[in-house]
Amino acid sequence: MVSGIWSGDPEITLITGTAVIAAVVGMYQHVYPQKKIRWIYFLLGVLFAVSGPKITFLGLPQGEYLYLNDFISVALTGAWLAVFPILIQELDNIPGMAGHLLAVTFSILLAATVMSGQYLPDAFYTSLTGLLLLGVFWSRHGHMYRRLGESLSAFWGVLVAGTSLLGVSKGITFSTMMALPLGLFAIPLMETSLHFASMALSANPKGAMVIYRSLIGKGIDHPSAVKFITSICALVGAVIAMFQLTAGQQTVFFVSVLVFFAGLTMIPVFSRLMSLKTPSGERPELWGVALDNVSMNYAVAKVHSLLIQNTGCSLITTVNSLAVQTAVKDQEYKEIVSHSALTLADGTGLIWALRFLGKPIQERITGIDFLLQLCRTASAEEWPVYLLGGKPDIADQAAKKLQALYPGLKVAGVQHGYFSAAEEKRIIEEIRQNGTRLLFVGMGIPRQEKWIHAHRQELGDLIAIGVGGSFDVISGNLSRAPLFIQKAGLEWLYRLIQEPWRWKRDLDLFAFAVRVLLTKLGIVRR
Repeated sequence: MVSGIWSGDPEITLITGTAVIAAVVGMYQHVYPQKKIRWIYFLLGVLFAVSGPKITFLGLPQGEYLYLNDFISVALTGAWLAVFPILIQELDNIPGMAGHLLAVTFSILLAATVMSGQYLPDAFYTSLTGLLLLGVFWSRHGHMYRRLGESLSAFWGVLVAGTSLLGVSKGITFSTMMALPLGLFAIPLMETSLHFASMALSANPKGAMVIYRSLIGKGIDHPSAVKFITSICALVGAVIAMFQLTAGQQTVFFVSVLVFFAGLTMIPVFSRLMSLKTPSGERPELWGVALDNVSMNYAVAKVHSLLIQNTGCSLITTVNSLAVQTAVKDQEYKEIVSHSALTLADGTGLIWALRFLGKPIQERITGIDFLLQLCRTASAEEWPVYLLGGKPDIADQAAKKLQALYPGLKVAGVQHGYFSAAEEKRIIEEIRQNGTRLLFVGMGIPRQEKWIHAHRQELGDLIAIGVGGSFDVISGNLSRAPLFIQKAGLEWLYRLIQEPWRWKRDLDLFAFAVRVLLTKLGIVRR
């Protein structure tokens, strides 16, 4: 607002003021999400068009122009100004996406004003100011795991639309200046339009940002997916710039640089897609326990995909040497593990055993690391998490530590693991009523998996993960083994020193090692 007033230009002041009003509307949306008030953005656009720059003509082929009457001009301008706040808000559902696309948009708009061959101080000023503001506050706008929020999204949406209108008001045709943001946001516009059409016409609407969800579903991590989509949009914008602006040396150089850096971002993603190791029916199996040979990124992406599908309660198990040994003796537990959505290899001993038997796993995914990565994602995606298990107060302490680690993490509830059968109904009801999306159960193997399986029909649409003693470590009541001890396969010994009562349970590790050796010799079947 200060920048707009300081410019001394009435049109820039009007754009900035409208953006601030849009931000207030966005704030109201945030406070009252049930209120459907996006139509106010169109009203703002109409009021803006009545007193400020508007679309008065369209450029046609062969240098001809189509001049619009006042009614169509005001209506088209109002629609233009309304589209971008709504679009940026939709993009903001994916953390980091809106900020990165805004940076590319203002960069190209700035370049367009410089290379247009016309004197456009207003458009240059707003483009440069927008880019500088994004740069100064990049830690907020460019953060890969934070959203801008409805208010900031609306503010920036009006600035994008208003900046392009400044170019039109000074003589650049609609097909030039305003085609740039259209090109940059072509893919998000198309996907958002299909999303709204699907919501209106289908009982099972498709979600927005199909490309993003497809990349995540293939195991591409969130930051790479955001950069990949931003690069695609930048390339489309570069093509538009080539066709619409005078193809001088400056334009060719700018577009070449843009294509080069976009390519640098996209090539690693293409390479990963080509070489990505995803489940293809080849699941290493040990004594009837099949494991998913996947990376951490793929596992997190799988959770994201399952939550979008809303297919009820999905169980994800993390198994170590003791868990596999338990499955040998406990048929019920083995069946539950076999039917889980993902079975992840946790424990250096299990990784070594599989490698020794000629069935290597690409990555060890521990329960605690998986929990932390999911909480980081949940804080960005606004997935409520519920912590169930551990001794009294342990889950509560762990929840507070997680919220300190990941600001914005929504904790739907906590409950220790020493509850009676009579309390189960209340706990399950709390999990459902609080909108839990990720349920972490730390009751130890096999109790935690059996509890989830027994109540899977009552828990609702969520992902349930057995995390063993992770709450003890996160809360600080137990310390985690240093990395060199983990790599040496002595994490069990480190924990045994802290919890001597585990010695009987850890005897099964020797039984596991003997069984692996017998399997290698062919005495025991795999």
